Amino acid sequence: MMAKPLCMVPGKELPDAAEDFRSAKRIEQYRISGKALYFPEGLRWKYLPFSAIDRAEESFRVISAGHCVPVREKRPELDLTVGSETVHLQLEKAASMQAVVELLKTASVL
Repeated sequence: MMAKPLCMVPGKELPDAAEDFRSAKRIEQYRISGKALYFPEGLRWKYLPFSAIDRAEESFRVISAGHCVPVREKRPELDLTVGSETVHLQLEKAASMQAVVELLKTASVL
């Protein structure tokens, strides 16, 4: 049996978080349902309910690699504002970013 997912925002817990997690769609290392976004944390999962998200903005991060010939690569990122904090959803593929954005629009977060 899986451990119950932990809510990242006290007071915003989902009453059916374990059931909601099972219905969530996998996008890269994350899971996203109609109610929350799930983040892996070791052998457990933590979640951010959509009701706690104040704003979501598309962004990117720059990955630098190489010593002799520097290589810089942009990777998609979604910045989620939750109260006074920002949660960064780091993705590898632009297609994954679009899938997450579409799911957030469906859930009326964006």
